[in-house]
Amino acid sequence: MSRSPIYREAQVKLRDFIKSRDLGPGDRLPAEAVLAAELGVSRLSLREATRSLQTLGVIEAQHGNGLFVSAFSFRPLIEQLPYGLATTGMALEEILTAREAMEVGLMPAVARRPDSEELAECTRLAGKMAELEAAGEETIEIDRAFHLTLYKGLQNPLVNNLIEVFWEIFVRLGDAIPAPKEAGRAAVHLRIVEALQSGEPLEAVQRMQDHFNDVRVRAAILRETTP
Repeated sequence: MSRSPIYREAQVKLRDFIKSRDLGPGDRLPAEAVLAAELGVSRLSLREATRSLQTLGVIEAQHGNGLFVSAFSFRPLIEQLPYGLATTGMALEEILTAREAMEVGLMPAVARRPDSEELAECTRLAGKMAELEAAGEETIEIDRAFHLTLYKGLQNPLVNNLIEVFWEIFVRLGDAIPAPKEAGRAAVHLRIVEALQSGEPLEAVQRMQDHFNDVRVRAAILRETTP
């Protein structure tokens, strides 16, 4: 019999063990020998199962301290994404549409907290983005921080994880998209923050929509110039 079915059985049993014991993020798993006996699997099969579950982000190994249940995150998914996810503009357009639907749709919720610390930080990040643009330097990381910070005040881990996933994939596919010709990324992002701080949800929706409309136009330019 091949080892694959045994390894998969051990993986399922380990997942069931975590669920049945109501273990949560940060909880420690028993030692390997104890856990193998508890699950009724060999230590070799258990070792393969734990390695695969680490890759999936279900558990994490702390050197010299054992195995622990991980907090939910899409990071393992991001790390498994191939850099050559697509060579055409189609995948970029799909990710852009998904990001647009989510970020535009979240504007009213963010606008309900016009004086939040997150919006103040986004203002600072937009200013830093302007400085980098003026110096002819890269703004990708500041841009990323802006979008991740914008929704933190909603205190929704799923939203935070999805924004990170969409952003990571989008950057991998579209980091060569040219910057806006007239104003630059900083001005585009600052207008979004100003609309949110005004407490006008419809204005915030429009500003974010304008941002994605602009990105879509520039993405089309990238597709036209890519062999």
